Amino acid sequence: MVDSLRYGIVGCAGIGNTHAEAVAAVEGADLVACADLDAEAAEAFADDHGAAETFDDPATMVAEADVDAASVCTPSGTHADVTTDLAGAGAHVLCEKPLDVTAERVDRMVEACDEAGVTLAGVFQRRFDPAVRRAKRAVEDGEIGRPVLAETQLEWFRPQAYYDSAGWRGTREMDGGAFMNQGIHALDALQWVMGGVESVQAETGTLARELECEDTGAMVLRFENGAVGTVAVTMATKGGTDRTEINGTEGSLALGDGIELRVGTGEETLWGAETESRTPAVESAAHPAGTDHEGVVRDFVDAVREGREPEAPAREARAAVDIVLAAYRSAESGERVALDEVRSD
Repeated sequence: MVDSLRYGIVGCAGIGNTHAEAVAAVEGADLVACADLDAEAAEAFADDHGAAETFDDPATMVAEADVDAASVCTPSGTHADVTTDLAGAGAHVLCEKPLDVTAERVDRMVEACDEAGVTLAGVFQRRFDPAVRRAKRAVEDGEIGRPVLAETQLEWFRPQAYYDSAGWRGTREMDGGAFMNQGIHALDALQWVMGGVESVQAETGTLARELECEDTGAMVLRFENGAVGTVAVTMATKGGTDRTEINGTEGSLALGDGIELRVGTGEETLWGAETESRTPAVESAAHPAGTDHEGVVRDFVDAVREGREPEAPAREARAAVDIVLAAYRSAESGERVALDEVRSD
């Protein structure tokens, strides 16, 4: 195992602070530098989190501060450029969601990391949630029979002030809408639990906010295992929900606050089937790295030090992006779009 990683963070606002706090809690990584185009923001960030050096360029940060690995916490549409710079300088990369907002940019950053021989991992912390991991086990082990229908609802509130708070928010070039920005976590968890998506049909709308992209949308998914699914996302409601349900031939499971399993008792009639409900223990499904961003960073750091793949390597971190891009194309064309069409562009 390699020595403790010299760690850097690019993007000294918002989620960058969360990454800095996670690095501080993780054994095997030391935050030594940060980079941001805003020099004052970088200095304030360094003071808050104990980084010794500040920079305005990612590649320079890697070279001059001898950085081994870095988190990319900049606006979504800059992720490919920043990652390419970091990889070219020799640093391993943990990139916030989404990897980027176009297939070309995602391809470019993946290729750059492959050519440099460095790790590229995505941030999908729901994969570290014990309840989500227990749900994946239930599907894989056949506890609910053969999956037939999976549904996710992500119904949140983001006021107009949120989109007005930064010029890149809600733009196609730098951000994306409700699917790409907020819905992507629930979407990744759903496709991960179900084993991948084959194609997408979607509708989107900008119904209650002023932005370039959608504040509301719905998808119909065809999963690789043959099951169908729905994804409903909005940032324009009050009192909504964040919930996933997966239905199989022998039972169902629901993810919201924890996990609930409902399985058949064997008693059936022409009109229905009896079920029994239980809340399974999730401790056995816990990720060894922990949960939330701390778990993501710890898994990434351990993966780099041990020379193994992280929980969400590039090929998996791009899956949710591909689904969203297919949804956007479907919404524009009115046609069902296969993920292979997006990936082959």
